[in-house]
Amino acid sequence: MSSRPTDANSIKRGSYILADEEPCMVLDLSHSKTGKHGHAKIRMEVIGLFDKKKRSIVMPSTYKVQVPIIDKRNAQVITLEGEEMSVMDKETFETLSIPKPENEEHLKKLEEIVGAGKTAEVEYWIVMNRFTVNRVKELDI
Repeated sequence: MSSRPTDANSIKRGSYILADEEPCMVLDLSHSKTGKHGHAKIRMEVIGLFDKKKRSIVMPSTYKVQVPIIDKRNAQVITLEGEEMSVMDKETFETLSIPKPENEEHLKKLEEIVGAGKTAEVEYWIVMNRFTVNRVKELDI
């Protein structure tokens, strides 16, 4: 189970939802009042975590939406290999092969740290059985 239901009314700007089975971050949110013959509506502008596509969603405020379960973890970088990198999880000590960061700044910083022979640490998220790197920092050892 990698998502859970929640009320559309409880969604806030900056939170995460599933839109078209894609985990997305809510960029903008607006509520409209109840009309003469209907329910209050919620309009959301969201952007995909992995595909970076913007989507607009309109739904009644009484609807249930799926919220992805995000597992945030830290790992030490072992090697950089092509489009992937080997990392060791800091809690479980298991070795994983995850994709390099898509963010140019994160990728450049990671390559500088590893290229200088220093130890790098990344914060990676596991969302819907996919990996994304959100932060890169140098470890002082």
